Amino acid sequence: MKDNTDTPIVAAFAMTHTPGLGNQTGLAQPETLRRLLDGFDVVRRQIETARPDVIVAFVNDHFDMYTLHAMPGMAIALGDTHWGPTEATQDWIGMPRAPRPGHAALAGDIYRSVMEDGFELFRSESAELVHNVLMPAKYLWPGASIPVVPIFLNCFAPPLPTWRRAYELGVSVRKVLDRRPERIALMASGGLSHWPPITIDEDAADDPLMQRVQRWQILGAAALREDPELPLAILRREAEMAASGRDLVNAEWDHRILQKLAAGDREFMLSLTHETVRAQAGPGGAEMLMWTALMGAMRDAPADIVAYEAVPEWMGGVGVLSYARSLGRA
Repeated sequence: MKDNTDTPIVAAFAMTHTPGLGNQTGLAQPETLRRLLDGFDVVRRQIETARPDVIVAFVNDHFDMYTLHAMPGMAIALGDTHWGPTEATQDWIGMPRAPRPGHAALAGDIYRSVMEDGFELFRSESAELVHNVLMPAKYLWPGASIPVVPIFLNCFAPPLPTWRRAYELGVSVRKVLDRRPERIALMASGGLSHWPPITIDEDAADDPLMQRVQRWQILGAAALREDPELPLAILRREAEMAASGRDLVNAEWDHRILQKLAAGDREFMLSLTHETVRAQAGPGGAEMLMWTALMGAMRDAPADIVAYEAVPEWMGGVGVLSYARSLGRA
């Protein structure tokens, strides 16, 4: 097996994309926020030093591109230009809606190659980017206009891709990257344990807000045009949940999963089931599929847990992981 030093991969990292890092930073305890920002700054400097030409990002959609009418298990956006944030998210993300650069040549190569490798990826052209890409961009490459190739994994609408399939997707993507001329960064975003107010099938039955959320999940942007106050209503619900005293962070699970990823423990990651992850880490725990894809792309290399904090005010665990040491760039 090849190592990770003779490669066009110049950076690889994973980061939580919690909305708390948008306009809710003041809710976190000051020392908690400081430790997180210090960790983000470590990875920001690594990316700055690595000078990537493009970032290949394993992310999930939040019903901004795909809906329950047509929800692919895995997808890739092939455009040279993406857009984001959406009008509904730009205020709390803290960025204006604008074109965001893509990399059509690399995206097309990945798409063709992984299809030949047995992955039936859904294809899109321009992607709608929200906190899945733009929250890491805000903290890890601020001010730098680095093209992004987003690869989407379905984390919300069962049946979800298996943990093994996510890992194998990363392995397949890496085969393409190793023959490319660009300086490439790899990113995963999402997680860790968190309980976002989304619905699964019949879960919305007795909750008026969840009924509105379910309509949005089915219709997408059309529902938000009819119900423009829904994003604010969701944020209010999240604030109520955070203030309720309910245990909405599983720090023990977060630490264990980060340690397994950092150790390159493929056997453990591939033994996970969505039922146990949902029970222990909430519906948002499935976003660790993206970190598992990154682990596959990095061939089980060891990583460093740069920062982790349980942030009940944001209803989740927040962390950042870096493979700089395995790439000889620590």
